[in-house]
Amino acid sequence: MTFVGDRLEAYATAKPADTALKCGPASLTWLELFDRIEAAAAVICQETIAGARVALALADPMSLLIGLYASARTGRVALIVDPEWPDRLMKSVLAEVSPALFIQHGSQLFNPVSGQRTDDRPDEEALFFAGFTSGSSGFPKGYVRTHRSWLKSFELSDREFGNALNNRIVIAGGLTHSLHLYGAVYGLSGGHQVVLMERFDPKELLAELYRAREGAVLYATPTQVHYLGQAARRNGPVETVRQILVSGAKWQDGQRTAMASIFPDACLTEFYGASETSFISISRPGDYVPQGSVGRAAHGVQIAIGDPAHPLPSGTAGEIWVKSDLLFAGYLCGQSSDTRWSEGWLTVGDHGYLDGSGFLFLTGRSNRMIVTSGLNVYPEEVEAQLLNHAAVATAVVVGRPDPVRGQILEAVVQLATPLDDAADELLRHCRNVLAKGKLPKKIHIKNSLPLTAGGKPDIPQITRDLMGPSQGGTV
Repeated sequence: MTFVGDRLEAYATAKPADTALKCGPASLTWLELFDRIEAAAAVICQETIAGARVALALADPMSLLIGLYASARTGRVALIVDPEWPDRLMKSVLAEVSPALFIQHGSQLFNPVSGQRTDDRPDEEALFFAGFTSGSSGFPKGYVRTHRSWLKSFELSDREFGNALNNRIVIAGGLTHSLHLYGAVYGLSGGHQVVLMERFDPKELLAELYRAREGAVLYATPTQVHYLGQAARRNGPVETVRQILVSGAKWQDGQRTAMASIFPDACLTEFYGASETSFISISRPGDYVPQGSVGRAAHGVQIAIGDPAHPLPSGTAGEIWVKSDLLFAGYLCGQSSDTRWSEGWLTVGDHGYLDGSGFLFLTGRSNRMIVTSGLNVYPEEVEAQLLNHAAVATAVVVGRPDPVRGQILEAVVQLATPLDDAADELLRHCRNVLAKGKLPKKIHIKNSLPLTAGGKPDIPQITRDLMGPSQGGTV
């Protein structure tokens, strides 16, 4: 019977003393890892029945993975809960998803239990885990995946990225981010050593990459790679990295080019997808990808724009629909009106277009759309133009309420290099590349921007901060 993690026992037998998992000074061999998973499985079997939901709110990423695998191999559904949620939000989410067992401390997984253990090995169609992603109402969406959807994603990863997987896999940030969780589970399930970070820290991550004797495969967001590159410029090129797999936001072409000198031996690969879809498109350095594109459809993935039964012609923007074996099974909580199914096709509300060669371009997301003076503006389009300026490291565009226009556009920018009269200079830059209706009314220059646990700009927090007194250049 095939399920996520079904080969861990074989790895423990074949290479018991080899290091499987590492986080800071702590490490586990394959035998130690499997023994801990078995101990945790005994606890979970004692406390729950097959198919039960097990909520894991664990700050230690090693314990989180152990709990995830223990739940998976015993036919339970692991709920990956962010331990940093405020108490009120935590209680609200748990009330919605009704877990049979709630684990907040890693020690709970290894409490001695009595009684006979009953394993219920899952089949491929069984639910595997649920993660949580932000919803437009502020309440998290609990997306749930089957074993099969991730096993098929693993097969795709082997096919698309397998050339570098003799190296260790390094995860840039916390496992509540779906990109980082996927990289860690994929690595261990395939028998590869995985290195975790408790939280994203550019200096610590850089030190880990310099120490990677066998080479490294890095899973990271574009923002994390940017900060990592800044740290590396002061310490020299990172020659141990063989592959960087980037997702979570569009990797701007200029930033990608800049990273080539910092990671001279790395294959810089970008993939676009969502927690609900896994892979949609992939962009590799040798694919001659047009500027601004996120690549072509991944192997086995179909993409349609607009109505999937009657797709829009190339070059015409509309909702992005996908069809593949990688799609999620639904939401446990926090339903989204942007997420819809149609005859096996799925959309999560992203908009874009395909060119004549099948390359996908993103134009925005419906739930971020800003309506100003009757004009629909995707903030991602404005952000992309700001990021094309050589001095800009990060840019976020939001809508501020306006009694006349409905909303006005304002941008929050973190600079990569010093820039005289930065706000005014960037406004001039925008005038040269954007239509008048899409120009930010004000640009705010910040020393740093708040990030989510996954290393992406925290747009809700940036928006809240922006509503207070601030200064910037104006149009």
